Amino acid sequence: MSAEESQTKGKGADWLCDHCGNYNSALNTRCSSCGAERGAKDKGYFDVRKEQDARNARNASGTGTAADGQKGGQGNRKRGHSFGAWKIVLIGMLVIAAIIGLTAIIAMPKKRTVTVRDMTWKTSVDVEKYILCDEDDWELPEGATLKTTKQEVHHTEQEYVGEREETYDSYEVIGSHVEYSYEDNGDGTFSEVANDVDDYGYVTRTRSVPVYRDKPIYRTKYYYTIWRWKYDRTETAEGGGKTPEYPDPQLTDKERLRKKSVEYEVTCEVKDKEKTYKVEKSIYDKLDIGETYKVKADSEEIVSIIE
Repeated sequence: MSAEESQTKGKGADWLCDHCGNYNSALNTRCSSCGAERGAKDKGYFDVRKEQDARNARNASGTGTAADGQKGGQGNRKRGHSFGAWKIVLIGMLVIAAIIGLTAIIAMPKKRTVTVRDMTWKTSVDVEKYILCDEDDWELPEGATLKTTKQEVHHTEQEYVGEREETYDSYEVIGSHVEYSYEDNGDGTFSEVANDVDDYGYVTRTRSVPVYRDKPIYRTKYYYTIWRWKYDRTETAEGGGKTPEYPDPQLTDKERLRKKSVEYEVTCEVKDKEKTYKVEKSIYDKLDIGETYKVKADSEEIVSIIE
């Protein structure tokens, strides 16, 4: 056999595939029909087909071991970035929780030994005045003197005016493709099964939607004058001792007292430092200047006396 014939026909005899019976050129190391390696008798037919289909798929998509490794590296990097982001979020949450916990601990009432150096109270009284007011409303109240009326928008209602067309994207079946699987026949052989699989995608469609407008609803609005009690001023007083005193406003015939309030404070010596606390009346009444007490207090207030 010449060198040219050897390159064309291959060195040695053509060979018969042990799996599918196809004749192959001596140049082929794999069967041109089923993909089985020459002399590979230890693999089943369908195992050979699976390997051949996998090789064809890699060749068609341009991927292989290197590409798979690159994708795997990219996936690992993405997972690494994702894990790093979660670590930052977790650390941030832990820091916030620690700050909140520390603030709560600082704000909690603590046991303290205090010596009372001063006790004071502050009182206040609100005064109202009966005055003529300009008002407006959708109804004329009793005792009001009407000045004028106007037709004004009371509220709006939805009014149907027609329809319009709008486009939207619908995710739906746009086609199908065939995927193959293998079923065990129970006798050591397998059958290839074709399965139709739906393909999904977005489709732009149109639909009619109703159109509404805000329709103004008019009603009669009343403008009037009326006598009302209105806040005018606050008068205050402060002093010491157990019994607080309220200011005595000099009221006219069109004035009246409204709200009264009182606040109690004690100035104490705490660890050689002076600090002023707010207290409730029940605690204020139990304290005396010059006496030492064990109390529970936060940064602003004595909340209880420890008996």
